[in-house]
Amino acid sequence: AVRTEAIVHARHVDLVGVLRACGAESVSIELGMFHEDDALALHAAGLANRLSLPLPEKLVPYWAHGRDWRPRIVGWLRQGLVDSLSGDDVPFLAHLLAEGGAGR
Repeated sequence: AVRTEAIVHARHVDLVGVLRACGAESVSIELGMFHEDDALALHAAGLANRLSLPLPEKLVPYWAHGRDWRPRIVGWLRQGLVDSLSGDDVPFLAHLLAEGGAGR
């Protein structure tokens, strides 16, 4: 009863097809490659996703230039588009989860 997860480093045209081809039940997607349409397609196919986040200090340059990912991540969590959140800064993840109404 082990769930298999694929790790992708690009946005694939047919992410559901990729998971089916490799027999995975879930996919780990990096922040820059996560898209709402993919999450919806995965869920419709009975598959799951994990959003992999970099350390907050890696996001600071984006914030400095007006591209703050946090509201978008919180929105995805509120919509139920993200099944699992991962990263190396646990307090940062916990804050996002709490703000997104998924503080578990």
